[in-house]
Amino acid sequence: MAADTRTELGGFEARRLIAPALTAALAILFATLWNNLLVAEPYVANRAWLMRLGEGVPIVLGGVAAGMLAHAVAPWLLVRHLRMPPTRMFRQFVIALCWTLAAGIVGAIFFDVPVGSLVTTSGLLVAMIGLALKNVISDAFTGLALPIKIGDWIEVDGQTGRVVEISWRATRLQTLDRVTVIIPNTHLTAKPFRNFSLPEPYYRDSFRVVLDPSVTTHQAERILLGAARQVEAIQAIPYRPDVRITAFTERGIEWELRFFVPDAEKAVRVRHQVHRNLLRNLHYSGIALPYPVIVRRTAQPNERAYEPADDIRFLRGIELFDSLSDDELRAISDKLAPTLKLAGQALVRQGEAGDSLFVLREGLLSVTIAKPDGGGEIEVAQLAPGSFLGEMSLLTGAPRSATVTPITDSMCYEITREIIGPLMESRPEMAQQLSDVLAERQLRNAAKLEASAQTVETQKKSLTEQILRRINSLFRLRSAAE
Repeated sequence: MAADTRTELGGFEARRLIAPALTAALAILFATLWNNLLVAEPYVANRAWLMRLGEGVPIVLGGVAAGMLAHAVAPWLLVRHLRMPPTRMFRQFVIALCWTLAAGIVGAIFFDVPVGSLVTTSGLLVAMIGLALKNVISDAFTGLALPIKIGDWIEVDGQTGRVVEISWRATRLQTLDRVTVIIPNTHLTAKPFRNFSLPEPYYRDSFRVVLDPSVTTHQAERILLGAARQVEAIQAIPYRPDVRITAFTERGIEWELRFFVPDAEKAVRVRHQVHRNLLRNLHYSGIALPYPVIVRRTAQPNERAYEPADDIRFLRGIELFDSLSDDELRAISDKLAPTLKLAGQALVRQGEAGDSLFVLREGLLSVTIAKPDGGGEIEVAQLAPGSFLGEMSLLTGAPRSATVTPITDSMCYEITREIIGPLMESRPEMAQQLSDVLAERQLRNAAKLEASAQTVETQKKSLTEQILRRINSLFRLRSAAE
């Protein structure tokens, strides 16, 4: 491939060298041609002034070329060695310095200005100006040395925002509320500030929650870690969430959930997603957040000191069983027992036969399928508490269509064919209701975006009939029409 000027050399674009190179070449060419002209014409008028011109122009052009080179190379050097791009103020400072040097050279050569004497004798004036503008000068030089760059998210005096400009006097932030905060540069060095963008854009966030002492440590870890691991933005970061106990209080045990967020701009949104997932996990686990107890009293003999989790209400919230009656749900819940599945221990494997479905109560599951070329597996979904899987194997005898593995330790209910079979025999129309649910779920997963409403309804009816025939055949049921 042919190289072009846009090719970056170690992070530096070669095209930035074109302008200083052309300027330097022009200086050399001018000096050569001018000297040849003076040699060829030894008696030219104003020879002394022309000689000074021939000496001065190449020097000025060389100074300009050096300034342009410094202006082009300085950003690359800062990015390469200090890991921070230069601010606009730094660029302006370099440009002003280069042009000041060029102006001094021109004044000294062409106008006989005593630059050295001028600088020496103007010390008093410089001191007076410096005393009058000490705050401005302090802000300016402080701004050059600030360890922040445009785009960084920082927190100063409780104000969090993104750096949008660093000027000679102040640094301008824009908060998440689209409010501009202007902070003097010297203020940034006088007080500690937090830079959320260094050394990486992601950083660790945390919050604390109090759980009832009856919640075991393993259960708390499943609920809390599952809430964080369900967020895609957190999973994309190489560091995993963790939990720890921070205190024992009168309300209960205080837990801290720590997780990494992609950047400060998304931190509020990610934290909200974790909070939502936590409330959802607590709901499906039948756990309520404790509240301060004002008066304690002992339980009476006819009262229960501990109220067990309402399995019927839990099953009622599952899409597959929301059409069943309380008696039918009670018949199922009486035979259920929670099963702990450890992280990494496959719950079901693709292609295996199965006669049960699983309902996730706590934790997080990963659903993977084998690649067509046989080169490993690919994750297609993650299941949060309240999800169910394996329903086609239970109701139709189909082999497992995917491999399901817990991401964190997970608590599941397993509903076998022996549990649900007697209910379907006593109420054959239940097969029709379950077929409708399965058909609708399969069509949703198929994501037929271009199909019309009438086509989708036709497909649902056909798929429902197919599933119903398989259920009736497996459980040896008569159809509701018979």
